[in-house]
Amino acid sequence: MPPKPLSDGTMTRLGWLRRQLGNALKGGYIPGGLKDAIEQDPDFRLSVTMEPIDEEAFDHEDKRTLADFALVDTLQQVKKIFKGATLCTQFGRDENAWCFSVVWPLIELAIKLHGRDKWQPESVQSQSINSLYLSRIPDPSTPSKERHLFRKTDFCFSYSYLDPHFRALYNRLEEVNAINVSHTTDNFTSRAVLFSGIEVKPENGDQKEAELQMGIWMAASLRKKMELARRAFPGTPVSESEPVSNSKVGHDSNDTQNTDINAGDHSITALLEPALAIIGHEHKIYYAYPSSATGDITILGPDEKFTNLSTRSVQGIFKLISIYATILDYGYRVEIDSVQESEGGLWGGYLEKVIKEVCGGVYR
Repeated sequence: MPPKPLSDGTMTRLGWLRRQLGNALKGGYIPGGLKDAIEQDPDFRLSVTMEPIDEEAFDHEDKRTLADFALVDTLQQVKKIFKGATLCTQFGRDENAWCFSVVWPLIELAIKLHGRDKWQPESVQSQSINSLYLSRIPDPSTPSKERHLFRKTDFCFSYSYLDPHFRALYNRLEEVNAINVSHTTDNFTSRAVLFSGIEVKPENGDQKEAELQMGIWMAASLRKKMELARRAFPGTPVSESEPVSNSKVGHDSNDTQNTDINAGDHSITALLEPALAIIGHEHKIYYAYPSSATGDITILGPDEKFTNLSTRSVQGIFKLISIYATILDYGYRVEIDSVQESEGGLWGGYLEKVIKEVCGGVYR
């Protein structure tokens, strides 16, 4: 079954997010005070020679110098990521090495520089998805039955327990006995609101497998958020049966689904999340959204607009920091500029309203 068209609200959000991601790459994503240090650093010499950094990449309005400790630390962290990626390529290292020598330090740095203390990176490699939210396919051994697709992804983000605002909401959820707000079975992450999903493979890894793992994670995550919305706003449509999945990542379909997306359904209209599949150096962007009120999830991507997101070069790493910063900004932003049909980003325009309603409309 082909994917259904996006609702107007989802299309608006997708268009805004893609524009913001594009703007993040237009320039000014490298502090100007690092220009000479990067160009003169022997560890970067080959990279800069092979791929000279575009002049517009530097933010010359940033007047900080290397006397600023934070600026020096940023350069050191970028160098660590660059060296880690280089070693992974040189020695053909495995997925675990790419995860924790390259990707984890990268997302930690993006959060440190741009996360405003709102985010916590989460390693969910060893965590199981609650079977209530898993996709299903026909069982080859018993065609009349179905089996769950058990797959895991590597990383995601949580709205941080360390932030006082989010902690107050989590405390209130515990008071009203509504602590399980995510799709995992882990004692901690099941109590945290999760965002996005990142699956990592080594160089020459299987992109289709990465898409499948990321897609199953995102589908389960969105179904849980839809369930929370139904609890918060009881008038929203409810499926008579658990969603059924086909084997394709692109569209997670249920033959009993409603034929139309209800534009007034709080579980549908504002729910769009970006996700990533990473194959070695290359980072590929996808978008997950509900395509029916019954739990069908569509994954769009990879986005061909962003095909050169890579840790192969110094400039590429700074580009990725800017991309992750934009994704996190979308996940939290309270208001979205110039979006007439949306009241805010994913948190301000959707999740916060849902969580507050689940809390009983008030929180301390």
